[in-house]
Amino acid sequence: MKRLCLLALCALLGGCVSVYPAAVSPTPWETSGAAASRPGDGVPQNTSQMLYVTDRNMLETEQGFGTDRSTAMAFGHVRIDTTNMGQRDFDAYMSGHAISDKRPRYAATLTDEIVRFPGTPLPFAIEKGVLIRDRSAMAAYKGAGAQFQAALTQELEDNDTGKVILYVHGFNNTFDDGAFNLFELWSAAGRAGVPILFSWPTGGHKALGYFSDTQSGDFSVYHLKETLRLISATGAVDELVVVTHSHGASIVTSALRELLIESRGAGVSMRDTYRIDTLIMAAPDIDLGVMEQRLVAEAFGIGFGQIDVYLNPGDNALGLAGWIFGSPRFGAARPDQLSPESRAVFQGVKSVHFIMVQDANQFDRHNYFRLHPGVLADIAVTLRTGARPGDRERGLVHIDLNFWQIDQTYRPGQAESGRSRSALPARTYSSHPSESRASGGSSH
Repeated sequence: MKRLCLLALCALLGGCVSVYPAAVSPTPWETSGAAASRPGDGVPQNTSQMLYVTDRNMLETEQGFGTDRSTAMAFGHVRIDTTNMGQRDFDAYMSGHAISDKRPRYAATLTDEIVRFPGTPLPFAIEKGVLIRDRSAMAAYKGAGAQFQAALTQELEDNDTGKVILYVHGFNNTFDDGAFNLFELWSAAGRAGVPILFSWPTGGHKALGYFSDTQSGDFSVYHLKETLRLISATGAVDELVVVTHSHGASIVTSALRELLIESRGAGVSMRDTYRIDTLIMAAPDIDLGVMEQRLVAEAFGIGFGQIDVYLNPGDNALGLAGWIFGSPRFGAARPDQLSPESRAVFQGVKSVHFIMVQDANQFDRHNYFRLHPGVLADIAVTLRTGARPGDRERGLVHIDLNFWQIDQTYRPGQAESGRSRSALPARTYSSHPSESRASGGSSH
């Protein structure tokens, strides 16, 4: 029985489909650059290029990356083609002004590998308690880092921006899936900043792959830390926004927590060092109690300008994961599931925002971050403007403490700043994910 549940979990958490399901057209939030085109208008084909970092294995028989691990990080460009609509049609679609119900289709092509880092760990020795690094290996690694920073600097200059958007995908995503996710988020945000995909080894569709891929996530923590160090040490970077979904949140928070502890030990400010203005986590696949002890207890939020966490108590994938592990998952948590100690902390910490997605189940219980029009629009506004939930640009509904709510009626920038809970129907959250209901309404 439990084995069957594990197989179901692997399917629910991943994208086990042969055709990538494109994002919905988000709720409109900006009209200036999104003029709808005439039916049939759409030539030439829409093409965009993004940066990537990955520790996946390189395929030997074809171009691209597989699902196994590589000890060496690769850094380069990936081109995304929108194959069934042109630039104007796609821009209209991703700004919420679609002229038809047709969803875009994509193709990904690796255009070039800028640099491949030496594999880690780099050789070293310990003699009489002193760490001695291999000089040639360190020189090669630093040289690769210099190439990374030079290429990133050029991208920032070419796009006249100092903002970097780093995206870390979830479990059972192929490299292409992660690239398409980021392309959609970036496009919905009006292509603000320079997008970088960090793709970790997952997506092999193996039986019980959820557990093996969890270990692959741990494998990638060091490489993600190195990526964050390289980005933050690039002089042209003014601001870093980190976005992650599902199990990617576990990898991201592990890496950032270690960097926070490292910064404290060095007596420096993580906020100043890494310049992460916003951390966005959608449906984080993290044990709720572990989150409280490893993140809240460590005062994790001090390292960032703001943290936005999208939650859905009706998330079937995380609900099943919680049943298997015997404890609730953060991304499916209800407000009343926070410990009294955490609630006391959040009385004085207002930079962390828990955003309850009221009607996620009408769109997609787990992948709502790009399949719910309101959530996609809210993320897009945040990526572009850095606005807080109560700012006029977003205007989310405040529930209590650090909890906010959103549904498909959300219209960014069209509401009074910091609306109260009475602006929308109240919602209660039951103890079972499938039983979440709007008061006086039907099950979602």
